[in-house]
Amino acid sequence: MFYRLLVFFLVPFLALSGFSFPKDHSFHPEYKLEWCYFVGILQTKEGKRLGYELSFFRTHISAGSDLYPVHFAISDLQAKQHKIAQFSDREIGGMAGYTANAFWSGDYRVNILENGFQIIAKPRQEQIALELQLSYPSEKDILLHGTNGYSQKSRKDPSIYSYYYSIPRLQTKGRLSINGKKYTVQSGITWMDHEWTSKGQKTVHLRSSKSAWDWLCLNLQDGTDLMVFNFRRSPKAEAETFATLRYPDGRVKTFKKEKQVFLMPSKEYWQSSKSGIRYPLQWQIRIPTEELDLAVGAFFPEQEFDGRETTFLVYWEGAIQAKGKWKNKTVQGTGYLELKGYQENRSRNFLDYFR
Repeated sequence: MFYRLLVFFLVPFLALSGFSFPKDHSFHPEYKLEWCYFVGILQTKEGKRLGYELSFFRTHISAGSDLYPVHFAISDLQAKQHKIAQFSDREIGGMAGYTANAFWSGDYRVNILENGFQIIAKPRQEQIALELQLSYPSEKDILLHGTNGYSQKSRKDPSIYSYYYSIPRLQTKGRLSINGKKYTVQSGITWMDHEWTSKGQKTVHLRSSKSAWDWLCLNLQDGTDLMVFNFRRSPKAEAETFATLRYPDGRVKTFKKEKQVFLMPSKEYWQSSKSGIRYPLQWQIRIPTEELDLAVGAFFPEQEFDGRETTFLVYWEGAIQAKGKWKNKTVQGTGYLELKGYQENRSRNFLDYFR
């Protein structure tokens, strides 16, 4: 009990020291688990609307031997095609690793710039590739979640947390290819998520195959950005919901208390023909104090990521669209949804081996 009280009171105050950018865009060796996501919906000059995910993970094994899985996907939102690629390597031999200015694993790389990133994914013998330039005007565009970047995942167990920030509207330029055909980005934005956790804790639920979550990000057309997630300490546990809302004028509201925000699935599930897993792909978001009520749904169902080659995890990650009411005004937007923990965990996944 004393440990939990200490974590609850002390860690948020430690977070008040703040982040330092661009330094904190790179990885943090003192933490055991870290991930950095880039997701976006882009319009090409050739008339295609494409969604993409590029996710880098780092998990600590031993000194000088961390593991760096990468997940990469492109979705053709008109043809309803979803292609994935993945890779994983240790930092031994320089095939994977990081510096203050970059992190990489095999044919995947992120170069950290003063106000943005260059992201490269050119896996050999795969049907998808990209090279994109992502930029943001200033640090004001960086969104810290929770209390100054300290993101509590559970009110019941305050030892479950991460350091967490996003850059919701990275202006995006560059090229992508799918099925061997190249496309040039005409317009679009990328949402970047970066989290790190586990500094020596003996029990870290975020690193457990038993933890589950529903996470989504939305860019509304009026300039509003919204991140919402449900966290469950086990797939059948009651969900705890948190959210961050940023208004077009830059004001930020966080929702950390019970019943402040609701992320609710519909009763209809889509079942993957590949994994057999059933996912809820229609959701309702409600924030009563904001008079916000949104219906969210997938552009198309077949956006599952089978990561068993690299992380032993199967999850759903794909492009979504939203429409609803905010203070009696119609709003709409697009974003990405991630669903983890819907599979039956018959075996341990990569996170369990490094707890």
